[in-house]
Parts: sequence; structure tokens; C-alpha cells
Amino acid sequence: MGSATRSIFWSPDRRRSVVRQVDESTLTSQSQNEYYPSVRQRRGLQSTHLIFAALFFGVISLFLEQISPQPRWLFLLVQVVDFLVIGLTLIEVGVDFARAPVKRNYLRFNLPSLVFLLIFLSLFAYNKALVFQAIPQPAGAYQSVLIIRNAFLLLKVFSRLRRLSEFVTAVVTHPAQTVALSFLLVIVVGTLVLMMPFTTLDGEGLPMVDALFTATSAVCVTGLIVVDTATAYTVWGQIVIMLLIQIGGLGIMVLSLFALVLVRQSVTVQSHLLLSYMLNESRITELAGSLKRIILITFAAEATGAVLLFMLFKPVASGLGHRVLLAVFHAVSAFCNAGFALFTTSLEQFHDNLGINLVVGALIIAGGLSFGVLTNVFQSVRSRFSVRVLRRRERVVRLNVNSRAVLIVTAVLLVGALFGFYALEHGRAMAQHPVGTQYLAAFFQSVTLRTAGFNTVPIGGLATATYVLMIVVMFIGGASGSTAGGLKVNNVAVIAAFLSSTRKKRAQTLVFNHAISDRQVTTAFSVLLFGLLSVFGGTFLLAVTENATLTEYLFESVSAFATVGLSTGLTPQLSVMGRLVVTVLMFIGRVGPLTLLAASPGRPDARRTRYPSAGIAVG
Repeated sequence: MGSATRSIFWSPDRRRSVVRQVDESTLTSQSQNEYYPSVRQRRGLQSTHLIFAALFFGVISLFLEQISPQPRWLFLLVQVVDFLVIGLTLIEVGVDFARAPVKRNYLRFNLPSLVFLLIFLSLFAYNKALVFQAIPQPAGAYQSVLIIRNAFLLLKVFSRLRRLSEFVTAVVTHPAQTVALSFLLVIVVGTLVLMMPFTTLDGEGLPMVDALFTATSAVCVTGLIVVDTATAYTVWGQIVIMLLIQIGGLGIMVLSLFALVLVRQSVTVQSHLLLSYMLNESRITELAGSLKRIILITFAAEATGAVLLFMLFKPVASGLGHRVLLAVFHAVSAFCNAGFALFTTSLEQFHDNLGINLVVGALIIAGGLSFGVLTNVFQSVRSRFSVRVLRRRERVVRLNVNSRAVLIVTAVLLVGALFGFYALEHGRAMAQHPVGTQYLAAFFQSVTLRTAGFNTVPIGGLATATYVLMIVVMFIGGASGSTAGGLKVNNVAVIAAFLSSTRKKRAQTLVFNHAISDRQVTTAFSVLLFGLLSVFGGTFLLAVTENATLTEYLFESVSAFATVGLSTGLTPQLSVMGRLVVTVLMFIGRVGPLTLLAASPGRPDARRTRYPSAGIAVG
């Protein structure tokens, strides 16, 4: 007969503690799963702290291991931290085991975790034996051990969160937090995968900072790189980057909601609000239809582009498999506005290839317009064709105000950047090309400047005036609700309309004879201000950590914030701190300033107090 223990349960209905006698040795498997964690959670406050501390030092160890070359003192520090993590983990297990009233039940309940721990300890002991005996290790072996250890600790941390379900529920009901955390989660997973040996040709995986930078660049569809995508990765590593781009372009929450629709699971009102928030569409009445349109548009565009590129890449492909990878990778990268390329010089070797320039350019433009605008344009074209060509009697769908604003500002940017780039560089970077090729290159750069990051002209040797033009176009970016970053053309339209209405002394801000609310105007200026602060903050930090010119700092910061991915050549030369600065800028640019502000902790002020007015001299 096992020992009985007095277990304290909280009774929500009576608002008091209830003491029960429980014979733990007689619990069934199901009751153990329900009972034992609650006892461990109440008794294991200190052991939970131990696991959090172990995870904290584990992350520090992973970071310190990336520093190269390692002086003797740093090598010793890494070993001390490693053994500290092991010690904290073993103490946590020992504390839990000692406190368990029935040791057999503890072993049964924690068997998978204990087996995992034994495997890790064996790998760790073997690795340390090689280290202290100065025996060469297999490539990436120690890094793999660190990743396994941190994954184990992370799982234990999540198993100790008593209110994990309440936490998840609270996050999901706040779209801004959901979006920010979903991107962060994918970045963390992508970082760990890119650190694995199978992703790189040298068999060692990427260092942690480089893996974090690359994963963030892929998920945030930026395209800035610190190692050459064409020569540093295995095929599997390139596929991992492509998947991260696809997930980042669509958004993990869109894919998750679409999976629910496919298996015919019910979706909540919060899901509708979340999708509306992510796509920046105020009216989404039919979730399943909206999700299907998004997925259909994405994969139809990417599939069409991949088929065309499959034919166009034939001269440069080394085989059928390589040709398929080139076509699919660049189609996904272009539509998601990522700018990653499987060629060392991006697309410079195709500067005179009309087909590749037009296909990639069309995918970039489509991806930067937003799903709402693409749907509205398709419906408008289809209805007009049906009425005017097929002579059917149906209502003609007109472009809404948002679509018209996006298309007009986009067209102005494309045309302005095309002629501006040509005027500034036709006698410099493009002087050796025929006039037709110059205009083709100028067109492609005007397209990719807005958000993509491909280039057919070397970016490193352009005129300063060209850099200024590029910075302005990059900062504006694409459309709200698209894969693009930057200020967004929608906000540019609102700001321009406000300035025009102010000049004409109108009482309202008008766009195409439609009034724009004061809240929308305030939002547009808020995004502008936050963007400027982010860019200048990043520029200042790069000036502190790097050794280059102000133009290069500003160009790099705008490219990261606007998730464009073009670089003057500074990115691969960045220090660790510089790479972290650019990483943060990429995350801010992809998630969006307003999303980060809305996701920040704090409660809305429910007070209805009206304060007296005050006069401040402005202007």
C-alpha cells in the first residue's frame, strides 16, 4: 500500500482551499496525468526557477560558442557555463524526484523526459571528453549537442507553465500580439534549423548570429544576407530558406487558419478579427472564402512564375533538379518580395534577359499590391469582360478607393524611379549597355526598389544621388496587407491627400471625393514618424558599431526597415552588434510599427476625463 499524501486543491466555486486525502499509488494513468502535474507545480516552484535559469545560461553558452577566435579565458568560461547548465538541470530532476511521495509514479510520469536527458548527458560527456583531450570533433557535433540541450530545456519550461492555455488564449484574442509572436516563433525555429550541420556545405551549420540574421531576413522577406545563399548552403539549406520565405510571406497564422478550414474545423470570431488585422482589411465577412482566395492567388502566381522561369533558366541550370529548384525558389522569393537569389551576384547576369526581367518583375509587383487589391482588380476585370465581351447582364465591379490609391501611387513610384534611375546612371553604371538594356535595367530596379531586393545592376558603385533616390523609394515600400514593408503606399496616399486638403483649406481630408477619417490620417502620420525614428535609430547604432560612410548606414537601415534587401556591400562586413541592429530593423519593418505598439503591454485608459485645452506654438 503506497503512502497517502495531503494534497491541497483550490475550489473556484467556494473560493477556499479544500484538503483531500489522496493515495497516489492507486491513481490510474489518466488520473496521474491530471493529478501529478498539479502537485508538482505547487511543490516545484524552486525547480521551475532552476529550469528557467538553466535555459538562460544555455542560451548564453550558445551565443559565446559563436565567438571566434576564442581566447583561453573565453574557452574556460564556456566550459563553466556548460557544466553550470548541466548542474542546474540535474538538481532540478533531483529536487523533483526527492519531493515525489511515490518514486515509481514520478519515474512513470517523466519517463520520456528522463530518457531524453540520459541521451543528452551521454552526448555531452562524449563531447567534453573530446574537448579536454584535444581530439578533433566531427563538424557541427558540439553545435548539435547545444541545440538538443536547449530544445530539451525549452520543452521543460513549457511543461512548467501552469497557465499556458490561459496565456495562449489571451494572446490569440489580441491580433497584434498573435502576429508578432507568430513571426518571432518562426524566426526562432528557423534559426535553430539553420544551425544544423545538414544546411551548410561545410557541415558545421551557421553560427548563431548568422543563423538568426538569415532566418529573420527570410521570414521577414527582406533578402539581406551575411553568407552567399548560392555557395554556402546545401540543397536542403536552400529549401529551408525557401520555406521560411513562404511562411513569412503568407504568415504562419494565415496558413494555420487555412489548415483549420481544410479539415472543416470551426473558426471563431477571433479568427476573423485576426485575419482582418493581418491583411489590413476592415471587412472580412467570410473567413473560408478569404483564406482560399489568398492561398489560390499565392500558389497560382508562384506556380505560373515557376513554370515560366523553368523554361528561362535552362541555359544556366546544371540539371533537371537544379533547374526546378532555381525556378521554384526564385518564383517564391519574387512573389513574397524576399529578394533571395541562388546566384552569387543576384540577377546581374540576366540584365539583358527580357523574359526573366518581366516574369520576376511581374511577380514582385503582384506580391507588393496586397491580396485585397489583387482580388478587387480581378473581380473588376472579370465583371467588365463579362459585361462588355460576353454581353451578360450583371453589375460591374468597380475598383474601391483603396485599390485606386494603391495602383496610382505604385504607378507613380515605378515611373518616377525608372526615369530617375536611368537619368542618374545611364552614363555611369549602365554606360556599357545598349539603350534598350539600360531602360530594361532601370525598369527592373524601379520594381525591385520598392520591396524585393533583387538587382541586375551592381549596387556598390552607384552615384550618391542614386542612393538618395533609392532610399526614398525603398522607404515608401509597397501596399498595406501585402508582403512589402516600408511606410506603405496607402499611407503615402493619405498623407498626400491630407496635405492637399490642408492647402485647399478643406474641412475634410478627401481621396477621390471620399472623406478619410481623422483616425486614418493620424495612423498614417504615426507610421511615418515611427518609421523615421526606426531608420535614424538604426543609422545611429550602425555608425557607432561599424566603420563605413553615412550613406551606407542610412541605405542599410532603410533597406532593412522596408524589408527590401538591397545592400551597398556593407551587410557581410557587419560586426555582431551591427548584424543584431539590422535584425531588429527587419523584424520591426515586417511586423509593422503599429502592430508592435499594439502588442506592447498596457491597458487602455477607460477613464472618460476631458482635460482643458492648452496652446503650444507650432509651425
